[in-house]
Amino acid sequence: MSAPYVIIRPGDILKRDKGLHEHVGVAWFDGRVLHNSPWRGEHLSTMGEFAAGRAIRVKPTPAHYRNRVRANGEAVLRAPRRYNLLRNNCEHTAHYVVHGRSKSPQLLAWTAVALFGALVALR
Repeated sequence: MSAPYVIIRPGDILKRDKGLHEHVGVAWFDGRVLHNSPWRGEHLSTMGEFAAGRAIRVKPTPAHYRNRVRANGEAVLRAPRRYNLLRNNCEHTAHYVVHGRSKSPQLLAWTAVALFGALVALR
Protein backbone atom coordinates (compact mmCIF):
# COMPACT_ATOMS: atom_id res chain seq x y z
CA MET A 1 0.00 0.00 0.00
CA SER A 2 1.41 3.42 -0.92
CA ALA A 3 1.72 6.38 1.42
CA PRO A 4 -1.06 9.00 1.24
CA TYR A 5 -0.40 11.99 -0.98
CA VAL A 6 0.12 15.17 1.04
CA ILE A 7 -0.41 18.62 -0.41
CA ILE A 8 2.06 21.21 0.79
CA ARG A 9 0.86 24.80 0.53
CA PRO A 10 2.90 28.00 0.93
CA GLY A 11 3.15 28.89 4.60
CA ASP A 12 2.73 25.35 5.90
CA ILE A 13 5.15 24.38 8.66
CA LEU A 14 7.37 21.47 7.65
CA LYS A 15 9.14 19.16 10.07
CA ARG A 16 11.57 16.28 9.76
CA ASP A 17 13.35 14.15 12.31
CA LYS A 18 16.89 15.15 13.17
CA GLY A 19 17.97 12.73 15.86
CA LEU A 20 16.59 13.77 19.24
CA HIS A 21 14.74 16.78 17.85
CA GLU A 22 12.97 18.01 14.73
CA HIS A 23 14.19 20.36 12.03
CA VAL A 24 11.52 22.95 11.19
CA GLY A 25 10.94 25.11 8.13
CA VAL A 26 8.21 26.89 6.20
CA ALA A 27 7.00 25.96 2.72
CA TRP A 28 7.82 28.94 0.52
CA PHE A 29 5.80 30.29 -2.39
CA ASP A 30 8.10 28.92 -5.11
CA GLY A 31 8.24 25.32 -3.84
CA ARG A 32 11.37 25.79 -1.75
CA VAL A 33 11.66 25.81 2.06
CA LEU A 34 12.61 28.77 4.25
CA HIS A 35 14.55 27.51 7.25
CA ASN A 36 17.55 28.12 9.48
CA SER A 37 20.57 25.89 9.85
CA PRO A 38 23.86 26.16 11.75
CA TRP A 39 25.89 26.16 8.53
CA ARG A 40 23.86 28.58 6.39
CA GLY A 41 21.68 30.60 8.76
CA GLU A 42 18.25 31.65 7.48
CA HIS A 43 17.88 30.71 3.82
CA LEU A 44 15.80 29.04 1.12
CA SER A 45 16.61 25.52 0.00
CA THR A 46 15.01 22.86 -2.12
CA MET A 47 12.55 20.46 -0.56
CA GLY A 48 15.12 17.68 -1.04
CA GLU A 49 17.85 19.61 0.75
CA PHE A 50 15.49 20.33 3.63
CA ALA A 51 14.32 16.70 3.85
CA ALA A 52 17.89 15.33 3.83
CA GLY A 53 16.55 11.88 2.93
CA ARG A 54 13.94 11.80 5.69
CA ALA A 55 10.14 11.98 5.65
CA ILE A 56 8.60 15.44 5.96
CA ARG A 57 5.58 16.04 8.15
CA VAL A 58 3.26 18.92 7.30
CA LYS A 59 1.42 21.15 9.75
CA PRO A 60 -1.05 23.12 7.65
CA THR A 61 -1.19 26.87 8.14
CA PRO A 62 -4.57 28.60 7.65
CA ALA A 63 -4.93 30.31 4.27
CA HIS A 64 -5.56 33.70 5.90
CA TYR A 65 -1.98 33.61 7.30
CA ARG A 66 -0.42 33.62 3.81
CA ASN A 67 0.01 37.41 3.52
CA ARG A 68 1.73 37.53 6.91
CA VAL A 69 3.92 34.55 5.99
CA ARG A 70 5.03 36.26 2.77
CA ALA A 71 5.74 39.61 4.48
CA ASN A 72 7.61 38.09 7.45
CA GLY A 73 9.48 35.64 5.23
CA GLU A 74 10.58 38.37 2.82
CA ALA A 75 11.83 40.42 5.79
CA VAL A 76 13.85 37.42 6.99
CA LEU A 77 15.30 36.85 3.52
CA ARG A 78 16.25 40.55 3.10
CA ALA A 79 18.29 40.45 6.33
CA PRO A 80 18.95 36.80 7.19
CA ARG A 81 20.32 36.16 10.64
CA ARG A 82 22.81 33.57 11.75
CA TYR A 83 21.71 30.43 13.51
CA ASN A 84 21.82 30.55 17.30
CA LEU A 85 20.58 27.54 19.27
CA LEU A 86 19.16 29.63 22.12
CA ARG A 87 17.93 32.76 20.32
CA ASN A 88 17.49 32.00 16.61
CA ASN A 89 17.17 28.32 15.76
CA CYS A 90 15.06 26.77 12.99
CA GLU A 91 11.94 26.79 15.16
CA HIS A 92 12.36 30.45 16.10
CA THR A 93 12.57 31.33 12.40
CA ALA A 94 9.54 29.24 11.37
CA HIS A 95 7.36 30.56 14.20
CA TYR A 96 8.36 34.14 13.42
CA VAL A 97 7.53 33.75 9.74
CA VAL A 98 4.13 32.13 10.38
CA HIS A 99 3.01 33.73 13.65
CA GLY A 100 4.98 36.99 13.82
CA ARG A 101 6.89 36.06 16.99
CA SER A 102 9.94 33.92 17.64
CA LYS A 103 9.31 30.81 19.70
CA SER A 104 10.96 27.42 20.14
CA PRO A 105 8.76 24.87 21.94
CA GLN A 106 11.42 22.17 21.54
CA LEU A 107 14.01 24.36 23.27
CA LEU A 108 11.57 25.10 26.09
CA ALA A 109 10.85 21.38 26.50
CA TRP A 110 14.56 20.47 26.58
CA THR A 111 15.18 23.26 29.10
CA ALA A 112 12.38 21.97 31.33
CA VAL A 113 13.78 18.42 31.14
CA ALA A 114 17.28 19.68 32.01
CA LEU A 115 16.00 21.71 34.97
CA PHE A 116 13.95 18.78 36.25
CA GLY A 117 16.99 16.52 35.91
CA ALA A 118 19.13 19.01 37.82
CA LEU A 119 16.55 19.23 40.61
CA VAL A 120 16.36 15.44 40.88
CA ALA A 121 20.16 15.20 40.92
CA LEU A 122 20.39 17.73 43.77
CA ARG A 123 18.07 15.73 46.03
